Amino acid sequence: MTILVSILKIGRRDGSKESSMEGFMNLFRWQDGLDILILAFVFYHLYLWLRKKKALRMILAILALPFYYFVAQWIDLPLSVWGLENLWAVILLVLVVIFQQEIRQVLGSITLPTFLFGKPERHSSEALDGIVEASFKMVEKAVGGLIVLQREDELDEFIHGGTRLDAEMNEDLLISIFNSQSPLHDGAVIIRGDRIRYATALLPVSQSSSLPKEWGTRHRAALGITEISDADCIIISEERKKVLFASKGKIEKIERKEDLKRSLTDLPSPSREKEGQKRWSKVIFRDIPQKAFVFFLVCFLWIFVIGVRQSQVSFKMPIEYYSIPQNLTITGEWPKEINVRLRGSQRLLSSIDPGRLRAHVDLARAHPGINQISLSEADMNTPSGISATYFSPQKITLQLSEIANPNRKQ
Repeated sequence: MTILVSILKIGRRDGSKESSMEGFMNLFRWQDGLDILILAFVFYHLYLWLRKKKALRMILAILALPFYYFVAQWIDLPLSVWGLENLWAVILLVLVVIFQQEIRQVLGSITLPTFLFGKPERHSSEALDGIVEASFKMVEKAVGGLIVLQREDELDEFIHGGTRLDAEMNEDLLISIFNSQSPLHDGAVIIRGDRIRYATALLPVSQSSSLPKEWGTRHRAALGITEISDADCIIISEERKKVLFASKGKIEKIERKEDLKRSLTDLPSPSREKEGQKRWSKVIFRDIPQKAFVFFLVCFLWIFVIGVRQSQVSFKMPIEYYSIPQNLTITGEWPKEINVRLRGSQRLLSSIDPGRLRAHVDLARAHPGINQISLSEADMNTPSGISATYFSPQKITLQLSEIANPNRKQ
């Protein structure tokens, strides 16, 4: 609770009209805005990249620990706070051991373009040539197969089963996978960029009622994956000895290798240019709730780091005496400064001008002779959001004497 109160009380004191939020926003710089936008961009793409991965469980488990730590601090659970503070390194090590397989898969498959822009690696010309040659050789050998070429859309949420290969694309390897004697021949092969990601993958089957009756499960699976994603699919039919190409929910027969290579090559066309223009608007307005949540989460982190990250610093604070009765004057030695230790956020403490700090002592009720005056934090003009955790002396002793001419200015 003290954490939330310290955030909400950031503002001016003594009845100022400036709200606490306005006082807090005085700390906001253009660098903070840039910092928030960069982190929001990274966090959003991290969410997009992980939401279809098994590693998301690992991330959620790790993030749950600091969340529970702050909750434990808030409601004052000393044992939990002590355990998390002293066993944090051990807990992280245990999580890494538990999720080592997921971590290895994630780090092994991540690429910077995929993470930042959501675009997979392009299929090289050599890889496409190998896919085309393998497809027509399989037709000649009466070997059936289903080859899926992944593009921008992530396919992990659509496919089921599958044996992870993560092997470099190779014509002979592709043919050997679909050999009837191979344990990997049943199912589809998923190719991303120049690597074979999965074999024996099960694809969603199209539910369209307008498909020819002679089409079997292989044709319906090829059509199904292209209906729900931007992937392309090559169908090698061992019975009819044909090569078919499925894209965007449509299937066409391929007669020559050149035609298949042309279909697989991402050549620019007027329709694709229009799709590219529309894509930017879709990217901007897509996932608005998720983007808003990530943005406010980063803003909250900024508020937490700037407003709650506490530190302490010591000052020598001059004492100013005011409202001295006209018939009295201070005589003898009197305290001119006090030692103060201030606590607050690091940003607030770094913005303090020591030359403006003062301890104001009201002598309106002072009387001739020795006066014992107690000091409090209210007597110090510390900025809002800053508290005095220690000051010395806490009491000062003043000697006041009457003067002959009360109209003389002090």
